[in-house]
Amino acid sequence: MTNWLREPLVHFIILGAGLFLVHGVWENSVSKSDYTVEISAAEIERQAAIFASENQRQPTDEDIQGLLFSHVEEQVLMREAQRLGLDEDDTIIRRRLAQKMRFMIEDSAPPTLPREKELREWFEARHDEFLVLEQRAFSHIYLSPGQHDDIEADAQIILTAVNDANWKSQGDPFIEQSEYPLVDKIALSRKFGRNFAQGLFAMPSNQSWQGPIESSFGLHLVRIDEQTDQRAPSFEEARPDIEKKWIDQTSRRANHDRLEALLKKYKVEVGDVQ
Repeated sequence: MTNWLREPLVHFIILGAGLFLVHGVWENSVSKSDYTVEISAAEIERQAAIFASENQRQPTDEDIQGLLFSHVEEQVLMREAQRLGLDEDDTIIRRRLAQKMRFMIEDSAPPTLPREKELREWFEARHDEFLVLEQRAFSHIYLSPGQHDDIEADAQIILTAVNDANWKSQGDPFIEQSEYPLVDKIALSRKFGRNFAQGLFAMPSNQSWQGPIESSFGLHLVRIDEQTDQRAPSFEEARPDIEKKWIDQTSRRANHDRLEALLKKYKVEVGDVQ
């Protein structure tokens, strides 16, 4: 009895059976894991927090049930898509993964500001970047293109009759205000369009009604109410902008360096182009 147990063939059969048994248990475990969606208490709390943030109220039991069903549905669809290989060579998925990786390598903690002496030196080397641009405050009378057969002629009629007492009753209703505080040309271009901004800043600032000038909305008669010239601010005055710009530039440079270090780990081979 004991002699046959010493045979190498018997040892091989026993070892094979053991491996087969272990593999079966492992495969069954993996299979069960693949088809099991676990919902932790932390996930339930996360879903509830998202719901409360989006809906401005705490979720009910029914809401939680719906949220968890959506979560399970998403997990099931994702795993089935992966089994079918739908995640392979998909541009949208590749971009999303690359975006998430970019978020991971970018440091979310802002860099510590340098000593004031170094920050002043940095500001002096970039003085022109902090110039306060020329600004103008103005009032305007709006003429809507859809309300006039000859909008240019009507603008000239209003221009001859308008004064500081009656200007608010002239023209057509405008979606925003009729008086604007000091604004520079760049900001004004974003709101009214480039043609309007250039026209307004080309006008003499004599507080008389002028125009018309065209915007992305229609025609306008304008009055320059106040003007400030372009100037260079002091370090103290510009300090909030200086600190923000230093942090932004330093963070971008650090993130670029981290990405470049990651790229250096890879070799790029380009195939022949026929």
